[in-house]
Amino acid sequence: MIEPARRTPCASLFLAASAALVFSWPGLAAHLQYDRAAIAAGETWRLVSGHWTHYSLDHFVWDGLAFAALGIACERKSRSRFLVCLFASALMISLSVWLLLPEMEVYRGLSGIDSALFTFLAGVMWNDGRRKDQPGQQAIAMACAIAFLLKAAVELVTGNTVFVRGMGLDAVGVPLAHIVGAGCGLVAGLTGPPYETGRQVVLRSSHTTQWSSTT
Repeated sequence: MIEPARRTPCASLFLAASAALVFSWPGLAAHLQYDRAAIAAGETWRLVSGHWTHYSLDHFVWDGLAFAALGIACERKSRSRFLVCLFASALMISLSVWLLLPEMEVYRGLSGIDSALFTFLAGVMWNDGRRKDQPGQQAIAMACAIAFLLKAAVELVTGNTVFVRGMGLDAVGVPLAHIVGAGCGLVAGLTGPPYETGRQVVLRSSHTTQWSSTT
């Protein structure tokens, strides 16, 4: 069995660069952020694009670096599952904010999606550990999930984000986004196949000299 080198994580790098472009382009974030009034007026793309907008340099750096690192790791596991997890969590987070936080007029940030990618990796690691009968790997996955739960609990109790400190005037953390994102990621990680399905595998029959390729 022969497996080629892992694919280049083009999607995650492109999306991380997009967040950098939005942050560096003056005024662009205002046209893309989650804005309740604008969404109600028909600008529904903001339900997804708002996650790529940020309030401050500190906010962008923490969210952007986490997204790039987690996105690359997830995409190398499976590009299709990475994209499904990403856009499903983006939409579910925005809908949750819309339904459960009607007083929130504006929302920005990738942290909810970062939470989804983190728990996605934990779910995939758990599945892989179960398939390979490696309880140590499952223990690491469980530890990651517990660490996230502790972080979410601290944010709920204090009302502050654990990592980002300077988001800007009147900007506050939204623990709901992290919890919903984490739920989406965990479902995506646990329900998919416990191994990479996108790599090419070359097989040789023991009865013939014919080679076949499967993905």
